[in-house]
Amino acid sequence: MIYKIKLLVLFLMLPAALFSQSKFEKKGDKAILKGDYPEAIIQFKNIKNKNAEVNRKIAECYFVLGNYDQSENFYNSIQEKEKNSADLLHLSQINLANDNFTAAVLLAERAGELGADPNEVQIRLDAVRKFTEVRKANQDLKITKIKVQPQGKCLGIFLLPEGIVYSEAGAGKIKSDKNYKLLLAADENSEYNETKSFAGKLEPKTDIGAICISPDGNTLYYTRWYIRKGKQQMEIAIAEKKNGEWRSKESLAFCSRKYSCCYPFLSPDGKTMYFSSDMEGGYGGMDLYVSKQENGKWTEPQNLGKSINTAQNEIYPRVLSNNQLWFSSDGHAGYGKLDLFFTSRNEDGSWGPVINPGEPYNSAFSEYSIQDIPETGMQIFVSDREDRGLRDRIYELKKEDKKRVQIFVKDAHSNDIIKNVKFSVLKALENKVIVAGEGMIEGETSFEIPESELDGGILYEITVQKSGYMDRVIEYYPSSQKMNIEVSLDRISEKPKFSFVSELKPMAYPKKKITFKNIYFEKNEDDFSDEAKKILDRLYRFWKEFPELGIKINGHSDSKGLEQMNLDISLQKAEKAKEYLVKKGVDVSEIEVGAWGEEFILNGCFDDSGCSENEHHENRRIELIFVL
Repeated sequence: MIYKIKLLVLFLMLPAALFSQSKFEKKGDKAILKGDYPEAIIQFKNIKNKNAEVNRKIAECYFVLGNYDQSENFYNSIQEKEKNSADLLHLSQINLANDNFTAAVLLAERAGELGADPNEVQIRLDAVRKFTEVRKANQDLKITKIKVQPQGKCLGIFLLPEGIVYSEAGAGKIKSDKNYKLLLAADENSEYNETKSFAGKLEPKTDIGAICISPDGNTLYYTRWYIRKGKQQMEIAIAEKKNGEWRSKESLAFCSRKYSCCYPFLSPDGKTMYFSSDMEGGYGGMDLYVSKQENGKWTEPQNLGKSINTAQNEIYPRVLSNNQLWFSSDGHAGYGKLDLFFTSRNEDGSWGPVINPGEPYNSAFSEYSIQDIPETGMQIFVSDREDRGLRDRIYELKKEDKKRVQIFVKDAHSNDIIKNVKFSVLKALENKVIVAGEGMIEGETSFEIPESELDGGILYEITVQKSGYMDRVIEYYPSSQKMNIEVSLDRISEKPKFSFVSELKPMAYPKKKITFKNIYFEKNEDDFSDEAKKILDRLYRFWKEFPELGIKINGHSDSKGLEQMNLDISLQKAEKAKEYLVKKGVDVSEIEVGAWGEEFILNGCFDDSGCSENEHHENRRIELIFVL
């Protein structure tokens, strides 16, 4: 597979600059010119006093290798004032690959402020918008590896009724002029278990791959590699089947020794060929072209235009069963290296916008050579994501079947169905909300889980809530033997009655009878203690039993420090208690908040009173008041 790495600005042009470099930096720069990025990283890391430029080179090397974590670390080691627009665009790309869309947008905008190409910034901003649109559409897709896999690098796949044809270099060292061979992964009930040689006698001493076969099965078009003037080039050659064997013929007429043509793909009728080429007149790198077969000859190729082609590389064109044109590119905004993209024709015959399908199609590494199997709804493509660019694997992608889990909610005492219940479902390990506070009218509802998770030991937490009842959290491990869940709720009044009320203290309040309880807090801690949360939880459960109660929350502080600061702290703590109770389910309209700062000191402990810290702590309190 051939694709061009985006150029890195490494300031290697001036001999004087090279002369002033340390020996390690010189060796690192030479390694970069050879494309040996791991060696370059080793040399740059040997430099003791690394400046921003050295860290930038290390970050760029990791970026090219697809190691985004290390790349981000070294970019972030550069001081903000020393970061340039290229640094910020790379960081934007890294955050885009990590699904951190907000950071990707902010970094791209900052890159624009520092002089980055406005078009490149806009492309990245548009990509973020598109990724958020496709995320929901892809959430039911499941990606798996087929059983038979290439042993090393792969030059693409082609689907036949009997299986998948793919080319591979193998896992061993290069020992001859021919490194790539064609293999067939035989299809047995959509399981690819065995592999055998395909077209083994076709050009036995030449690297071949990236094939397509005519609809009648008698003509094979394949990419043939050769060396010209020390440079690797490609052409599209033809082979015909005779007596069950493939026999090589000439290359296509539009091929030339002046440029490369590769990665052919035929339309379903065999009359249109899409391919990649770096012939003169393109937009840069490898572009996508189309040629038609007329009177037994292929027409002069036509470039698919700038809406598809970029200054980088567009390769492996594929027309899928829905007539969408899919291809791989490292020029359009994506997750990293080669991403899959697709486009469709408009009514006037022009190509529509190019769309990145997002995850799980794409990753920080390379994805290419996609095809589909309409009968099964499956798509197949190649990626090197799992081995970080060292080995290619063939993946299947299909919409996963779902199974529905039924939930029934009953009163624990009467066994009657409970109406108007709220429930939530959380996928615990991923902290992913599946259902968020939905209501069930007749005490019955359901939610979906992927079929593959049955009997897989995956934890879901189901929370059931009903006013007047104790909240219930159920741990559920999806099982083919347990697709129905029955939840029993206990009435709050059936628990030891007034266990919380017994702790409340009567308090004078104009024209109303009220009770209250204090909770205490630390001034410099953002959150409440576990003990304070337990009290708030019990207050909430008590309110559920008597929802007609109003709640007043008064915040008080000690007298240490500035008066206004203490007033602000008491308000913050009261508001935080209100926020906690609202999240639990208390009606926000039933809560009134007051803040008194140091106005009501309980024990005479003012600034100069000589009180202990424990005595000051008694004044840092929140009053939880029920208005009866």
